Amino acid sequence: MAKRVTIHDVAALAGVSRQTVTRALNDMDGINDETKQRVLEVSKRLGYRPSRFARSLVAREKTRTLGLVVSSFRNPYYTEIAGELLDCAASRNWQVIMASSESAGEAAAVRTLSTQVDVVVGHFWTSQEQIEQARNGVPVVVLDRVEPWPGMHSVALDLRPGIEEAIRALRGKGARSIGMIDSNNHVPRHSAYVPSTRRRDFEELIGPGRAAAVVAGEESIGGGSLAFVELMRAHPEVDAVLVFNDLMAIGAVHAAHTLAIDVPGRVRILGIDGLSMGQAVHPPLSTISIDRAALAARALDVVDALAAVDFAETAPIRHVVRPRLLWRESA
Repeated sequence: MAKRVTIHDVAALAGVSRQTVTRALNDMDGINDETKQRVLEVSKRLGYRPSRFARSLVAREKTRTLGLVVSSFRNPYYTEIAGELLDCAASRNWQVIMASSESAGEAAAVRTLSTQVDVVVGHFWTSQEQIEQARNGVPVVVLDRVEPWPGMHSVALDLRPGIEEAIRALRGKGARSIGMIDSNNHVPRHSAYVPSTRRRDFEELIGPGRAAAVVAGEESIGGGSLAFVELMRAHPEVDAVLVFNDLMAIGAVHAAHTLAIDVPGRVRILGIDGLSMGQAVHPPLSTISIDRAALAARALDVVDALAAVDFAETAPIRHVVRPRLLWRESA
């Protein structure tokens, strides 16, 4: 897709200044009719769409508009990140319009937001082609991973060091056989199970000659519970379990209670996310905690940088956020 037309393109082709384009498009004084008509014709021919940021400047407003695609309002990981993004956006004078990708899908959510906002932020697993067509030239900031897409920027999570540190710490606590519960539905566009990056990192880091005990389940408390039962039946020697996310790890703790397996005495359970609800389970959930405030701040850093260039298409801006181990009592 061609790069988004900017006010600078209109000004150059019309042979006027950027300020003159602003006056013409907003019917302001200080411009003659002939120049105004020429600017309007060039703007229409190029398909120029003034950004909401630009319009807000003209109206002397201090707010700009960001579109936030929330993958699931049922998964607290996404809602907690949404909360952090809302707080951070408000502190930087950004308005936020939210859309969910649960029903109509990610591409539909991006397409709807692209007509209302200056930039779209969210978790995206849809194909590059679909998002590219849906964004209509509006820049997109992808959370949790890096994607080499034109017009796409990212704030990635580097969980590998956290997984490596967790394995080392669990062994230091006496674990001899570490298993994992993976997600079987983290990539919706695939009908068959595809091992997650977290599983691939785990299997590489567990070390040569150590057969990895891994099962996969649905990303829910119930899914984690069922997967834990399956893991313990297939691999009763397992004495520590790394779980794909905290929601599933809470289910694993519940299943351990049902099976009369002591946590952490018999099996240590460690989640990934750092959800606040992990403190409500007994014993409180240990986790590889993602700094959601930092994730939101880095995303708004990207958004502010794009606003500074009037949302013109630029080279991809990328940031990385790393986790920390949060030891409670389950591991």
